[in-house]
Amino acid sequence: MLNVRCAKRTKLGRFLCRLLGDQRGAVAMEYVMIALLVAAAVIGVVMIFGKRIGNMFSTSTKALSATEGQITEVADEAKTQRDADYQAVDPMRDAGHDIRGTEGGEQ
Repeated sequence: MLNVRCAKRTKLGRFLCRLLGDQRGAVAMEYVMIALLVAAAVIGVVMIFGKRIGNMFSTSTKALSATEGQITEVADEAKTQRDADYQAVDPMRDAGHDIRGTEGGEQ
């Protein structure tokens, strides 16, 4: 207790005692940290999967607004995208990585 009394004699000591002894904003700070972690996770997911999700929404929008003749074009675009995805995964599979979620339950 003697050290705390001595520390309060200086301006810096008083500031540190106030800073370390104040517990009023602790709960709010915890919520801020949780919000920052959630935001970082969302940003990470968008950065990793953003282009792919955008392509899926674009294809869906085209399919919903397409006429009967345009549906085959949309289907061909989806097939081309699927083939490109397979070509991206094949080197990983050949390298021995465990790829899950393929069509037909293959692993």
